[in-house]
Amino acid sequence: MKENVTLEEMRAIQLDILDKVDELCRQNEIRYSLGGGTLLGAIRHKGYIPWDDDVDIMMPRPDYEKFLNLFLDGFGHMKIQHYKNSKYCLKPFAKVYDDRTVLKERFQECGVYIDVFPIDGLPEETSLIPFIEEYQYQLSRLHRSTSTFKFNHNLWVGLKEVCKRVIDPPRRVVVENFEKFITQFPFESSVYAGAITGRYAEKEHMEADVFKTYIDVPFEGRTYKSIANYDAYLKKHYGDYMKLPPKEQQISNHDYRVWWKKRGR
Repeated sequence: MKENVTLEEMRAIQLDILDKVDELCRQNEIRYSLGGGTLLGAIRHKGYIPWDDDVDIMMPRPDYEKFLNLFLDGFGHMKIQHYKNSKYCLKPFAKVYDDRTVLKERFQECGVYIDVFPIDGLPEETSLIPFIEEYQYQLSRLHRSTSTFKFNHNLWVGLKEVCKRVIDPPRRVVVENFEKFITQFPFESSVYAGAITGRYAEKEHMEADVFKTYIDVPFEGRTYKSIANYDAYLKKHYGDYMKLPPKEQQISNHDYRVWWKKRGR
């Protein structure tokens, strides 16, 4: 019988992973910051948002690539998963996970993880609309390539779905093409940047200087890195971010199953 991982255990595992990532980044001068709801939690709650159950961090693309190479062989039960090293990962960002656990989502499987998003250079505001349109098209191809085929009793609908599968390139090629598209503007020389592979799309677009200075912030009694101008980032993502959302919105957005593969180290 599978032994489920509790929320308390999941958070403890995530913090252990984050400790290792923080240690590695500090030792190797890799820039990183808490991101998304994790950064919001750090600033508003000095820890997890009470109803949250995940951890996001972000790194400028050059640091992200350096980090992938350093974590290539993992550290004990902590492993890294990205599309270049795993057939189970078909997303354009990485996950550092605990190999003692199994976590199954709709399109992906690994263990309890933290997400690692690259921060890429982005175009000027005058070119943002066509960029976002192409981004959405590329993203739709990515989602289609990772969706599960379902038989349809309508012959015409079924034939169209089969044709899409035949015409579309392999899933890995779709991810590679998506990554080529989002890395066309080098981070260091771009005026604008953002962790575009996250869920917020154009909200990620902001001045690149936001992602070039870092400070320490408290999180669950520990200290991790944050972009110094977190105020600009959080305002663009959440508006009045220090105000709690309505009760009905205080829920987790994740849908997965997670259990222990083996306990201990």
